[in-house]
Amino acid sequence: MDMEKLAKEMVAQCGGLPLAVIALGELLMTKSTISEWRMVHQNLNSYLRRGTSFRENGRVHEALALSYADLPDHLKLCFLHIGSFAEDSKVSTRKMYQLWAAEGFKSQESYQVEEKESIMDMAEHYLSELVQRCMVQVHVDEATGRFKSCRLDDLTRDFCIVKGKEENFVKKVPSRYEPPELVGSPSTSYMATSISTTRRVSIAVDNDFDSYFPPRKENLEHIRSAMFFAKASNRRNLQTAFDFLCAEFKLLRVLDVERFNFGEKLPESIGNLVHLRYLSLRGSQFEKLPASIGNLKYLQTLDLRAPLRVCVIVPNVLSKLNHLKYLYLPPSHKSTGKLQLSSTSELEILKNFDTKVSDYRDISKLTKLQKLAVIISPATENLAALVNFLKTEQNHIRDYSFRVHYNFQSEREFTVSRQLLSLTNLRKLDLGGPINRLPEHCHFAESLTKLTLRSSGLKQDPMPTLEKLPNLYSLRLRNAFEGNKICCSSQGFPRLRILEILGLNSLEDWTIEEGAMPNLYALKIDECSKLKMVPGGIKHIAALRELVIANMPIDFKNRIRTGQDGWGEDFHKVEHIPLIRTPETGRPNEKRLEKQQSGMQHKLIINSANTSIPFNILNLFRISFTNYYRLLSIFFMGRTFLVWTAGKYWSISAKGMVNFMNQATDLRHFIVK
Repeated sequence: MDMEKLAKEMVAQCGGLPLAVIALGELLMTKSTISEWRMVHQNLNSYLRRGTSFRENGRVHEALALSYADLPDHLKLCFLHIGSFAEDSKVSTRKMYQLWAAEGFKSQESYQVEEKESIMDMAEHYLSELVQRCMVQVHVDEATGRFKSCRLDDLTRDFCIVKGKEENFVKKVPSRYEPPELVGSPSTSYMATSISTTRRVSIAVDNDFDSYFPPRKENLEHIRSAMFFAKASNRRNLQTAFDFLCAEFKLLRVLDVERFNFGEKLPESIGNLVHLRYLSLRGSQFEKLPASIGNLKYLQTLDLRAPLRVCVIVPNVLSKLNHLKYLYLPPSHKSTGKLQLSSTSELEILKNFDTKVSDYRDISKLTKLQKLAVIISPATENLAALVNFLKTEQNHIRDYSFRVHYNFQSEREFTVSRQLLSLTNLRKLDLGGPINRLPEHCHFAESLTKLTLRSSGLKQDPMPTLEKLPNLYSLRLRNAFEGNKICCSSQGFPRLRILEILGLNSLEDWTIEEGAMPNLYALKIDECSKLKMVPGGIKHIAALRELVIANMPIDFKNRIRTGQDGWGEDFHKVEHIPLIRTPETGRPNEKRLEKQQSGMQHKLIINSANTSIPFNILNLFRISFTNYYRLLSIFFMGRTFLVWTAGKYWSISAKGMVNFMNQATDLRHFIVK
């Protein structure tokens, strides 16, 4: 039997299910011989011979099972691990790579040969393999071309949870106030009986956090990974539960407790977890880090990014962490004396390095450092020496970012700013403080992708300079310009995707020439009180998808209004933009959404018995219905519904939308438009 015949038979067995065909195709792409194709054919037949489950109870799951079975062991672990995160969450790939490293998810080959690539590069390669097999969805950072975040679609996530339960990979405990997932309902008895059989726990925390832990003393030393998820508005105090966790989970390698309240000080008991490889407290409330953190000698990742309003006291013990590779200091922190980092020679990523707190000369000893984010405050002594030092010590650093608040008004300091802007591998710059004028565009690093200018006091239009930066992706101007006119020239800003114009209170006239900003995706205009109208050139930016108008005069907003009161005189400039938001009122100013493809039937059928939703998918369509309490608008975008209700927009997955529709008082009120 030749390959073509084998392929036709296997496609026929997919039952016409597109996802099954895609999964099969991606699997066959990795096979190059007829014998390997025959093996896939036999495996597919074996799935079908199990009974009718493939045809009746989850053809998608069986198609995914075929791809999953073909994965090498380390990729199976990586795939199951993605299912540990909360539903519909977009997981930062950098965070995920660090978790995989802490868990030890590596191929056999990487153990047998000398590693020539970093752990992050290796993990990115693993994710690429999962993406190639259509098992994971990724969002690519357009500024760098690398994966930025990833997620599982609803069907794949269901399969992942089922498979994870079968293989006892992780125990997921959803919040009491959320619909239970495939793993069962959250309860004290559930947690107590199931936690004793697994090495990983993933818990969605509600207000009754303490009851998730077993009421009686049990041996929990087998737990290797504990991840806790909380809503941003629900920072629970963990003090008591955290002491229990540190006392009982003695062999823990991964601890992720983001967005919780630890009170004044993180408990000293954290020092008991001497086997930790990964510790993240990102977004959590604490004012002091205990000195016992120095006991965690095997730590690879330490994320201390507390809320910006909190100044965290960091003890001078980080130099004891000789295996540390990824260090995220609090955005605002202090220490007794200069915070010593020279002994952390394995560091590859260092964020929020504050020149006021640490000695910049320590950087020269961090020879493996690849990514450095620096905070430069007005109290920084001899900024010129710091910049010169970075220029000579930057060979091994491939990604710089700076948050600077400094007075660059004098000629001497202006020269320093020009040197800073020209640093090789400069990616992001947040520049605050008076500078009066910008250097010529030739003095900006070509690598610069994100730029923020704050309180700059610029007298001349900055656009003629900034629009020549070839790789600028995001530009934010806040109180940066004191003139009354700016102009974006044709062919300017070739790669710009995000533009925010904020607090330019003297700005009266803004010209956008045709051909300017051809790739602009999102535009925000905020608190520009003298700006009379939206620039006419916006109508030429076909890529623009979102416009935010905030804190602007009522006359300005009326010019782009839509609705029963008629069209504003400038509506023709913005009618191509799918989403227009005016945050003062909360409700977006949606314009009519037209059919985007001819010849398609755009209909939605609601079956009140089982709420099945067969429809021909359109990239973007609108339905609206009226129930007993308010008008509600729904947009369908790919796999996600965007729902307007209760004065704001909500993003709901397809599966969540089915549950939402089940709860509607009368499904007959759904009206397709």
